[in-house]
Amino acid sequence: MCIQKAKYLLIFILAALVLGFPPNPAQAESDIFVELSKETQSEVNIAVPGFMPLVGEADEDLAEKTRSILENDLSLFELFVPVKHNLYSGIEGEIQTGRLNYAAWSQLGVQWLIKGQYQKSISGEKYKFVFRLYDVVNEQFLLGKRYQGRKSYMRKMMHRFADEVMEQLTGKRGVADTRLAFLSRTPQGKEMYVVDFDGANVKKLTDERSIILAPDWSPDGRSIVYTSYQDHNPDLILLATNGSRRRPLLKLPGINSAPAWSPDGTKISLVLSKDSNSEIYVLNRWRKLTRLTRHFNIDTSPTWSPDGKRIAFTSDRSGTGRPQIYIMDGESGDRTGVMRITFQSRYNDNPAWSPDGDKIAYTSLIKGRFQIKMYHLETRETTAVTTGPGSKEEPTWSPDGLFLAYRMTQGRSSSIHIKRVGGKKSRQLTFLPEGGTSPTWSPYPKK
Repeated sequence: MCIQKAKYLLIFILAALVLGFPPNPAQAESDIFVELSKETQSEVNIAVPGFMPLVGEADEDLAEKTRSILENDLSLFELFVPVKHNLYSGIEGEIQTGRLNYAAWSQLGVQWLIKGQYQKSISGEKYKFVFRLYDVVNEQFLLGKRYQGRKSYMRKMMHRFADEVMEQLTGKRGVADTRLAFLSRTPQGKEMYVVDFDGANVKKLTDERSIILAPDWSPDGRSIVYTSYQDHNPDLILLATNGSRRRPLLKLPGINSAPAWSPDGTKISLVLSKDSNSEIYVLNRWRKLTRLTRHFNIDTSPTWSPDGKRIAFTSDRSGTGRPQIYIMDGESGDRTGVMRITFQSRYNDNPAWSPDGDKIAYTSLIKGRFQIKMYHLETRETTAVTTGPGSKEEPTWSPDGLFLAYRMTQGRSSSIHIKRVGGKKSRQLTFLPEGGTSPTWSPYPKK
């Protein structure tokens, strides 16, 4: 049985233990869908020559290490094509003079050019980087930035400038300086890890030594909420994103699961079974609970619209015993009605509302394999995000709305992958031998 299907069935099993009714598993069904439209933004040929020292002697190892981080970030955005270094080795030295031979760079196919300079403090503990971005085609200076910090912040400084370059192209800040949290198996259950957008800096956050589920990153970036079985009940836990502080948030008997932060960070929607059924509630900052769903079938997996006015969720209330995606009002819940948005498959789960509010990504069972699909709220059309071998599940959006991360499973192996919306290829982000599941993308870090 696929892991995603098992996760939804776990809600049924838990409910069965509490309520005394048997689970009704979903069955595979063939589906017809269309591919997402191709990416319309043109790629930019960008040159990132070797960084030069502002003063003093050169540190070639430092220069190449940091330059490579910046160039790799730009490449991962999939809108920039770094020009091969050997093509401009004869002219890159002239950028040190401050006078650019735009014609020479243009002949090499370079459209944008980055000039990078660095300086180490006498102690070697602090570093300064100065960046300048040039538009070679239009022969103009676009952007200049200066960063200063300790050695441990060098990667962050490269990520920050890559994000600034991305914003120059698209009008949206890039996501190189964001992170993703995810779960990985252990002999005792699962633990939580974090990783940078480029796949570096994998760090373990938790020491639960138990089963944990469904992490969700807070909008202010300070906390992650998740469900833990450490005390032999599925309790709601709040964890600082550096792993330094863990505190129980809700420990009601029965299910306390599937938490999702509201966009303003003042509320958490979640699933509780305290009233003899699996229902969706909202928990506010004063720990007051408001019930949103009142149905005898299973309701789970809530996700907020960016304006906080609506919630998409999973339910088998259609009467078929097979989960589908619905939308309800964020305050009145299902008392004022719900709108079903999935019809083409017998199993749909894990809705994730896009940051722009116009799309909902979700997991769908297609010919016995899970794929990520997309519902477009304006046109009410459904498109496919992923196809091909392996099961892809549990989508989460990047804060710019340009990428989706998800869990991919092939056989017994699972890992987190990232795909640009509208793109053709995906990138494996995690490589832990114990696998990777349940990704949640961080918000933008504060500048």
